Amino acid sequence: MPGNISALRERFQIWTCAKRRLIWLSCCIIGIVGLGMSMSVSATEDNNAVRAIFTTTDTFQDADKSSRWHYWFDAQARYIDVGAGINQYLLRPGIGYKVNDNLTAWAGYARLWTRGRSGNVNTEDRFWQQLSWTAGRWNGGKITMRARLEQRSVSAGDDLGLVLRFNVKYARPIGDAGKTSLVLAVEPFVDLRDTDWGGESGLGQNRAYIGIGWRASERLNLETGYMNQFLWNDSGEDRRNHVAVTNFNVKF
Repeated sequence: MPGNISALRERFQIWTCAKRRLIWLSCCIIGIVGLGMSMSVSATEDNNAVRAIFTTTDTFQDADKSSRWHYWFDAQARYIDVGAGINQYLLRPGIGYKVNDNLTAWAGYARLWTRGRSGNVNTEDRFWQQLSWTAGRWNGGKITMRARLEQRSVSAGDDLGLVLRFNVKYARPIGDAGKTSLVLAVEPFVDLRDTDWGGESGLGQNRAYIGIGWRASERLNLETGYMNQFLWNDSGEDRRNHVAVTNFNVKF
């Protein structure tokens, strides 16, 4: 019996080590590929952009204890090609259910307003479903992932667009106080069908991000950084946006 227990422990340790290496290898591959795509030399148009994000997400309270149900809301202001008059505004509420300690299922709706150079405003409605989970830990940091499916309807066309997004994020505390963290993320977007308003099936864009997070208080986290957003365009010039991002994450 002791020999069997030792053998089981050894196998478990080998499996745990292999799992951690696989997670890390997967993240490295995704990160390297994503960054390489974002830095592709095929881009012919580079723009500077600014993005401000307000986010709040927490659990609903149920009889003085945390519920499995969560809420999500974020609002974004995006200014693209600063000075050209192009901007976007987004509102995105959602409801989530915590399946277990590592997995949460989400569903929600988003409304997007886009103003172009000409001054015309297009609107977009997005219904979305998402799975988010903790993939593991590495070198003192946490690796989280999410997969999101969006159904997009745009006022400029009649077709329904389907977009699949996959986000990998690594956050590692830095400094002795533990209030500051290094944040790395990559998120490719895949269009699943063509649309009459410009959607083209295939890899549509990739976002590679590096930033610094700071826990100002128990209810407020600030994060600021740089995002390299690369957008492919089969019928015209590809575009690369250099985006300064600031995120205010609040708990009420």
